[in-house]
Amino acid sequence: MLSSRTTTPPELLVQARRVRTLDPDRPAEAFADAVLLRHGRIAAVGRRDALRAAAPGAPLLDLGGSVLTPGFTDAHIHLTEWALARHEVTLDEADTPAEAAALAAAGRPGAGGWIRGRGWNPHRWGGAYPAAGVLDAAVGDGLVALQSHDMHALWVSGAALARAGIHAGTPDPPGGRIVRGADGAPTGVLLEHAGQLVTACIPTPASGALADAVVEAQAALHRLGITGVHSLPGLAVPEPDPLPVLTALRAEGRLALRVLQHIRLERLDAALALGLRSGFGGGGIRIGAVKYFLDGALGSRTAWMRAPYEGATDVGVRMYETADLRGHVARAAAGGLAAVVHAIGDAAVAQALDVLGDPALRVAALPHRIEHVQCCPPERLADAGRLGVVCSVQPAHLCTDWRVVDGHWGAARARGTYAFRSLAAGGAVLAFGSDAPVEPVDPRLALHAALTRTDRTGQPQGGWQPGERLDRLAALLAYTAGPAYAAGAAGVEGVIRPGARADLAAWSADPLDGEVAPLELACRAVLVDGAVAWRD
Repeated sequence: MLSSRTTTPPELLVQARRVRTLDPDRPAEAFADAVLLRHGRIAAVGRRDALRAAAPGAPLLDLGGSVLTPGFTDAHIHLTEWALARHEVTLDEADTPAEAAALAAAGRPGAGGWIRGRGWNPHRWGGAYPAAGVLDAAVGDGLVALQSHDMHALWVSGAALARAGIHAGTPDPPGGRIVRGADGAPTGVLLEHAGQLVTACIPTPASGALADAVVEAQAALHRLGITGVHSLPGLAVPEPDPLPVLTALRAEGRLALRVLQHIRLERLDAALALGLRSGFGGGGIRIGAVKYFLDGALGSRTAWMRAPYEGATDVGVRMYETADLRGHVARAAAGGLAAVVHAIGDAAVAQALDVLGDPALRVAALPHRIEHVQCCPPERLADAGRLGVVCSVQPAHLCTDWRVVDGHWGAARARGTYAFRSLAAGGAVLAFGSDAPVEPVDPRLALHAALTRTDRTGQPQGGWQPGERLDRLAALLAYTAGPAYAAGAAGVEGVIRPGARADLAAWSADPLDGEVAPLELACRAVLVDGAVAWRD
């Protein structure tokens, strides 16, 4: 099994059973079975015999019965965070707080003696946050920090609270909340930016450790047909600046992955001082946009809603007044930096559309985009398309969220939730991603969810909000052409056509075949810049 990058050959003829170009401008190539590559670009697409005659000396890569498509791009992944999380305690299957605490207690301490873990989901145990003392009963005086499934709540030990100096008199930080007991004492759960009070105390991993973790993660991405990623910073995870790490890996020949790296808002001043602009960089690593959080998440009940949560009086967490957000975006746009905005609740999505849709704030290199768009006000479903704002969505969230949406937001608001088909019908460009490590990175799960509106087990029967299903072509374009458009690379990435980059994935079956279940697809090979990066 090949899993290392090789030098891009000057010329290569790739043969498969069929080539799915996903190029709407060249329908005549719908039945191609070969692609000619030159110096990492696609030179021609067609039938093997004709391409062989045009390039008699080109080496042949015979992919047998595979079906060739453009390589997939995960348009929303926390690349470095996910790479590190693969070595942390996994809590996804814990059915009670006690089970999660026991798993944490068995974990191996990392830098500074901290045990890190992630994936606990309060909806597996009735929706309540973990009770005070459960974690301490298992870990004693250990330093423990456990990210929730949605990464918007941090569960920490008493020793961690003490290390951070958090006590009953500690005020909630802006954009965050310390969950407290009846006596005002912190319970150990920290929401949104409150988690930074603890994560700031955790030693940053060494750059070398992060580099090795990224290389391991890259191999996992390639095995799933992913040739590129749009990497976003998370809320509060101590890690080295990813750009120097990724750049060094690329220079060493260890990074065969196309990366659009977005920037933390906290680093905006430094980026502007350096003159960084959206789109800067080479074909391998480019600067994306500035990341803004407008609200929290559904699972933590911190997504910002226009009306209160069901059975409650709160509307979630609002991060910005609209004038303040507009000021931040305008300042970045003046320096050539686009905006990538986390917005889940209907109030947050509306605010994002109001600000990002302003023509005066547009950036030439990249379109502005909204991440998640989980609950869009029904009357605004056509606005993203009309305003030119990309909708970066993660269908795999359906697999866990459909069971809790009605309980948190109610049936009426649920009808505007994960409204992929309605957004696309309004003209919005969809870009699919995983949100890993929140959800599995596997794009087949996202395709399954987008096509069926069900989880892996086929529930709910008939699909959740089935009118919002996408067809196969639309779903594939959301993993190829959509991310390319969002990266300012439409027609150059995410398509098989002359002049495009030779980033390709070979599949065991035709992804456009309606008889093939997405979860049954297997990737057979991946090429990046015309070089074989992985082959089974």
